[in-house]
Amino acid sequence: MKVGDLVRDNGDNDLGLVVSEVRSYDLDGEEGAEYVWVQWSEYENPQRMALKAIVDGWVEVISESR
Repeated sequence: MKVGDLVRDNGDNDLGLVVSEVRSYDLDGEEGAEYVWVQWSEYENPQRMALKAIVDGWVEVISESR
C-alpha cells in the first residue's frame, strides 16, 4: 500500500485515497500494528486506517498508484 492508492470500504462503498506511507504503532500491546492515513470522501479530514482492514476484507484496494 502506498500514497495515491484508491481504496473502497466494502461496508458502505465509500471511496478513499491513501495519503501517507505505511506507519506502525502499538495497539493494546500488539507491536507493529500498521496503518495508513486515508482521505475518505465522507470525511473532511484524513482518517487512520489499520492495514488489518485490508487483510480482513473490510476495505479493498481498487486502484494502485504507480
